[in-house]
Amino acid sequence: MEIRVLTILFLVFLGCKNATEKKTEQVQIVVDSTELKIERAEKPTENPKLISFLENPIDLQTFKNLKNPNYVTTSVTNGTDYYFNPKIKDSIFYDYYYPREDFTDPRKIDRIVVFKFGKNKHRYEDETEILIEFRVFNEDSDLGKANLIGLSKTELESKFGNDFLTFDNRIAYSNKNKVLILELDSSKVKSYRYIKLNTEKINSDLIGQIIK
Repeated sequence: MEIRVLTILFLVFLGCKNATEKKTEQVQIVVDSTELKIERAEKPTENPKLISFLENPIDLQTFKNLKNPNYVTTSVTNGTDYYFNPKIKDSIFYDYYYPREDFTDPRKIDRIVVFKFGKNKHRYEDETEILIEFRVFNEDSDLGKANLIGLSKTELESKFGNDFLTFDNRIAYSNKNKVLILELDSSKVKSYRYIKLNTEKINSDLIGQIIK
């Protein structure tokens, strides 16, 4: 009888120990200016660096101000079916092309697409415009954290994680209605596209439609 009781108590002790260990894995110690607190921490399910990047990959106005507008080509564009479109009256999609002095291939000019509306929709200086897409083929320090050309796949995974879709020589990261599609050459970023979409249902079919 005593052996049975001891056995039960031992099993209960192990169960409590395991529960305590599991619980410990879910807490973190947070120190503020007044006291030491222990708070329950949710296990992260997504990469915060990726989410932050996709929400705000570049400071659009700062980037534009760093460029000489005399060397920027602009035009109205039709947009695409998959572009984010706020459906505001008297609005347009607009292209900014940023050629480099040494460029030889007109297909490899860095391009930004914005959604413009209101009185400044035909002006380069427009702080109300919404970033929709940019395509980058060249290294450019003016892009700040979005200067991804030349990064290795290992560096990308360190930066954004390894939760991506793979398409031949491309990989695609996404969160909500934003997607980052990177073209790789010898496991290094050759070019990439960032797009704000009209849907949060991002799958292989949609990515295939975008890159075809």
